[in-house]
Parts: sequence; C-alpha cells; structure tokens
Amino acid sequence: MFESVDLNALLPRQNQDLEQNDDDDDGSSWLPSLSWRERVIGCVACLVMGYLLSFGSFFRLTDLLKGNPLPFVINATVGNIIALCGSCFLSGPKSQYDKMFSETRKHATVAYLLSLVLTLVVAFIPPFWGQSLLLLILLIIQYFAIGWYCLSYIPFARDMLRGWFNRFVSGDD
Repeated sequence: MFESVDLNALLPRQNQDLEQNDDDDDGSSWLPSLSWRERVIGCVACLVMGYLLSFGSFFRLTDLLKGNPLPFVINATVGNIIALCGSCFLSGPKSQYDKMFSETRKHATVAYLLSLVLTLVVAFIPPFWGQSLLLLILLIIQYFAIGWYCLSYIPFARDMLRGWFNRFVSGDD
C-alpha cells in the first residue's frame, strides 16, 4: 500500500547535527527506534483512545446537569489531551509546537489550550452556582477551537465556512 510513497521524506530530517543537539526534540530523536508504521500506529491509537474517552464522556452528561461535573469534564478533557498528543508520534513535540503556533493556527491553539486548562481548573475548585454551565461552555469552546484548528489543514475550508456562516446570518440564499 505504501510502496509508491517515500515515507522517510515525511519524517523530520535526521542528520548528525540534529542528533547531537539535546535541545532538539523532533520525532526522530524523541522516538528514535520507532519505524514509520509504529509512529502511525501510536498516533492512531492515541487519537482513537482520546476521542473514545472524550466522546464517551457524553454518556455522563446527566451527571453534569445534576451538578456533578467531574466525571463528564475529566473524561472529555483528558480524552482531548490524549488525542492531541497523538500527533507527536508523527512529527515530534517541537514540530507539533511549531505547527500549532504558526500564524494561521495560533489563535485556535491558544483558545483550545486555554479552554483545556480553564476546564480543569473550574472542575477542581470548590463548587459554585453556575459551575456546570460554565464547564459546559468551556467544553463547547474546546470542540469549536479544535475544529477550527483542524480546518486550517484543509485548503480554503475556513473561508468556505465563514462564507456559509455569513450567508446564514445575513439570510441570503
């Protein structure tokens, strides 16, 4: 299946200078003994486990609405974090960081990471009135931010979505 694709060209470059630099943590030095196939399996495994945990948390939505937000919020947020970590198998943490904070993705990345952190903070502070609603809003922000981030990898997807939204809001057919 992969015979016609040069898989090594997709991995970060491995050269003598990079391997000697301890500060560089591209995928080849972070996971040096993993083959391309093992990297893909690691990525897919993290994505599947993360999204199963995240979307499985919706079975606990009634707990959230009854005032017990922890099971729902922890499962959803930890699942999102595990899924995010899956891409490090392919490109490495440094490369992933560089992609996440590129000019076109940095706003979605900041919104996503901030909503992850705020969700966990709000979940673990003493209960207060409106906590469940706030947690639900933060989770919605998580999903919108990661969706917007993912759309940045599809050419013109964000522009198309903006156009649809503008037509919907303005009422044009």
